[in-house]
Parts: sequence; structure tokens; C-alpha cells
Amino acid sequence: MKKFSFTISIFLFFPVPKFQKLSQIFHNMHLEGETIKWSPRVPQHKIRVLYEKDAQGIIDEELIDEVAFSFFARCSDILIVTEASVGRVKCPKCGTIIKHKWDKKELMRCKNCSWGMTWGIYFKSYQRKQLHGGGAFKAFEIFVNELPKARNAREKMLIIDRLIHEAHQWDNPNLTEEVFTRPAAVNIISGKLNQVRKFLIDLSIGPERKDNHDKWKERELTWEKYSENKKKELEAAKKSKMKE
Repeated sequence: MKKFSFTISIFLFFPVPKFQKLSQIFHNMHLEGETIKWSPRVPQHKIRVLYEKDAQGIIDEELIDEVAFSFFARCSDILIVTEASVGRVKCPKCGTIIKHKWDKKELMRCKNCSWGMTWGIYFKSYQRKQLHGGGAFKAFEIFVNELPKARNAREKMLIIDRLIHEAHQWDNPNLTEEVFTRPAAVNIISGKLNQVRKFLIDLSIGPERKDNHDKWKERELTWEKYSENKKKELEAAKKSKMKE
């Protein structure tokens, strides 16, 4: 989904000052001189305050918008980076798709606006920044598509809540059951994996958020179950080999 289509849609639902703020986010998120600048993950304290108010029945529209806009910018970048990783780089100046062959010395040049950068420099710009969508790509894509349709603060909060309680699903054809490896929140909320997990566990959850929170906890258990079963299989195989 192109960003300009979102700004047009979002204008229908947000006052002009907020629309201008969103446009500013988009303007700053791609190029800083000749360096690509990606949208950062959202600080935990902002999410914590948002959920504490939500649990008390307080609708803070300004904070909801701030978090929603930040998540939208971050998720949009995740979609861009994931596409780039499979050979399709989006020009940060005009949006043209540039195909590449993963050669770090290869110069990627936009035919429309002449922007250029080697794949190596581009790759380094997002490496180790939790910007690849992985097994949660669909969740980030749904958020980017659904947020512009939100008609009020309550709907935006529902979309935010659904996103942070998504998880990366392991794409393995040999699995007989769904296995989720880590929370999608680690891509969009600041902190290391264990810190983000603990943050989600400790998050103040109101009645309207309980279902998503419980569903996330169930998904977390699938990885623990898989790991425990795998450990038992390895131990059994080891004992069997010792008897031979």
C-alpha cells in the first residue's frame, strides 16, 4: 500500500493539524541526507500510559492518535524492508520499485528520479533493527490497511491492541500444529525480546482487551510446548543410541 493513499484516506477521519503531523512523520522517515532513516519502535512508556488509561475507561484521543501514527509509520517501513529483502526495493524518493539481486556491491538506481544506493548500504540501514516482518508480516500489513478505516478513537484502540498481541508464526511444512515463536510487538515496541515479553505480560488490560491478551498468551505457549517436545525427542534419541 502506498503512503500517499493512506494520507488521503486519513484526512477524512482526522482534523487538519493531526493530518499535518502524520505527513511530517512520512516526510522524515526515509531520507536524511543520503542515509535512509527508518521509523523507530515506539517507547514502552507510551504504550503503558495508553493502556493504563484504557483500563480505567479513559479515552485519550491524542495519545491514541500518536501511538497509531507511530505504529503506522513503523509497520509501513516493515513492509518496505520485507519486500526489499526478497528483491524489491521501494525508492525512498518517488516510490518506484527497483529490483535487485542481493549483491552488496550492486548499485540500485531509480529510473524515475535517479536516486541510487548500493544494496550493501541499503541492507546495512535496516540490519538488526527488527524491521523484517518475518512470520508476522500479514499482521503488519493488516494494520496498515485497517487503520485508515477506523472511524473513531475506540476503533483505533481496537486495531492497536490487536496488533501488539499478534505473534510470529513459524512457517514449517513439517509442523502438525501452529507454532508461534515470538511476539510481533518486538518489531514495533522498544526493548529486547524478553523485555517486550515481560512488558506485554505486565500490561494493564481492560475488559475489552482480555480476549486478545489471552489469545497472545496461548500462542506464546505453543513455542514452549514445541521446545519441550523437541527436547524430549532428542533425549529419547540419545538414550536409544546409547543402548545400541
